[in-house]
This record gives sequence, structure tokens and C-alpha cells, in this order.
Amino acid sequence: MNHTRRQSGFAYIAAVVFLVVIAGIAVALLQLTNTQQTTVNQALLGARAGLAARAGIEWVYQSLGSRCSETGNTANLDDFANDTGFKVKVTCSYRIYREGEDDASGTLVPVVKHIYRIESVACNGASACPDDGSVTRPDYVERARVATVCMTANNQPCY
Repeated sequence: MNHTRRQSGFAYIAAVVFLVVIAGIAVALLQLTNTQQTTVNQALLGARAGLAARAGIEWVYQSLGSRCSETGNTANLDDFANDTGFKVKVTCSYRIYREGEDDASGTLVPVVKHIYRIESVACNGASACPDDGSVTRPDYVERARVATVCMTANNQPCY
């Protein structure tokens, strides 16, 4: 008797390996898509936080004299949080400098200049900015901006 055995089963093993490879590629693509979405979201939140910090500086600049002091005034702009979702903390201080300048008669006339320093911090934390407790959150964003402005005593820009 001649017994010949047919070998079979190779196609099943190849199909299982093929499915495992395809599943691995699908998981890798899914993870890549998730990472890309997170990166885009962080970039968008960062841009929004930067604009909120800039808006805080512009808010102070509109009324430098009333919103700044030599020792430093701090304001939390709660309206920004309601409108944008970002809390903004603004600090403004100034120093007075006197520079000598000759007038037409040759006498020394001091020019008084105020150098303002405006610092604005915007964040999407749970409490006031900056929020150390929210730093570990993956969606926490914080941006700070600083501006300096020189104005004369009669509110004219310095030259």
C-alpha cells in the first residue's frame, strides 16, 4: 500500500501571520494619528494662550497711568476666562528717570520719563495663573509676555 499524506495547513499559518502584521500596522497608525491630534491640539491651545497674554498687555497699555504703580499693580482678568477659557494675570510697574536736556537758552531742563514694565501670564489652569497644580495635566498651557514702554511725564512716547 502506498500511503501518501498531503501536507496542508501552511496557508492557515500564513494567513494568521498576515493578520497579525496588518493588526500591528493598524495599531501603529492609530497611535500615530492620536499623537498627531494631540500635537495639533497643544499647538492651538498654545497660540490661544499667547494671544490671551498679548490681550492682557494691550488691556494695560490702554490706561498705563491708572493701571500701573511704582511698586507694581497686579490684576486678574476674569472676563478673559469667561470669553476665552484662559485666565490672565497682568502685572504692571514703572520706574521714573530724569534725563538732562538743554533748552534754547542753554539751561538744563530735566525730561521726566516713565519706563513701564508690563508682564502678562495666560493659562488654562484650574486656579489663578500660573497654576503649579495643573502643570501635570496633558492639556495645560501657559504663556507669558513682557513689554516695556517709555512715556514722558505728559504721556508722550519717548524718543
